[in-house]
Amino acid sequence: MIKNWNPKKFKDELLNDLEKNGEIVGKLVETEARRRLVAITDPPWGAGYRQEIVARLLRFEVERKSNEVVITVGVASTSKSKHHGLYIELGSKTAPAQPFLRPAVFENGRKIVALLSGR
Repeated sequence: MIKNWNPKKFKDELLNDLEKNGEIVGKLVETEARRRLVAITDPPWGAGYRQEIVARLLRFEVERKSNEVVITVGVASTSKSKHHGLYIELGSKTAPAQPFLRPAVFENGRKIVALLSGR
């Protein structure tokens, strides 16, 4: 039997834990994506853009909203490199797709769930 059940307190504690663990997950996915992006060597003419993404533009953010915690990992948009991360991930008419973000998430799914669970 549960005594002194407080749904609001439970929800607040859960969101606090998710936010804290979301920081760990965001850093994990960012690090994995960065590692994958560094390993891409083709096309050679894109090396400068990839280096800029690795060095400055790849980042994560954890945002707590009223009923959810949102973890975003991606390439920050600047006027110079507005879509370069997207073109590397999905490909373009001049270069094949070389996914680095999606595999960073999908191949670490079990670890991400465990981290979010606090394990």
